[in-house]
Amino acid sequence: MPVRVTLCVCLGVPFGQLLPLARAAEWELPDLVRETGCGGKCGLCRPYLRRMLETGETVFHEILEEVRAEPPPPRKGRKGAG
Repeated sequence: MPVRVTLCVCLGVPFGQLLPLARAAEWELPDLVRETGCGGKCGLCRPYLRRMLETGETVFHEILEEVRAEPPPPRKGRKGAG
């Protein structure tokens, strides 16, 4: 089945409406989330918003997943504590 992702589902805001706002204000992703709320609820649109800001695309025909940074290595406990 073809995929067509065009909006933030939680708020119902089309990416085509967000792109001109983001470009005019020179927003990065955290700015867009803060100012519009899109990407701040369930987060499923965040990878689409990220790509929209990078490429100008507002219609996506593939499933994008959020790329998460690798967790930092565990910190070693302090010796002699306690």
